[in-house]
Amino acid sequence: MKKVYGLIRKLGVTSKYKGYYFLAEAIHMTMEFQERPIKITKDIYPCLAKKFKSTPMNVEHDIRTVINVCWETNKERMEQIAGYSLNYRPTNSEFVDMMAYYLKEEE
Repeated sequence: MKKVYGLIRKLGVTSKYKGYYFLAEAIHMTMEFQERPIKITKDIYPCLAKKFKSTPMNVEHDIRTVINVCWETNKERMEQIAGYSLNYRPTNSEFVDMMAYYLKEEE
């Protein structure tokens, strides 16, 4: 988890955002279950909502907020992580997948 938090911080997001923890957990879950398809809306959001005593809708919104911060403050770093030019802000599932893949490749 330390690598996940470090990568999120390098994108300009700190723990002052609730989505920071949601995003870190979502990335971690995706890395653990990379051998099978995982659906962010059916698998990740409900699980995180239960863990953090929130709702799936709030989890989705808070993760999207963090991704917007990353996009606005550190788009170049996001493109390095993605490995290609980003013409639009990634969706939540694209961002989580991109981060999980990047961290897996670093191992």
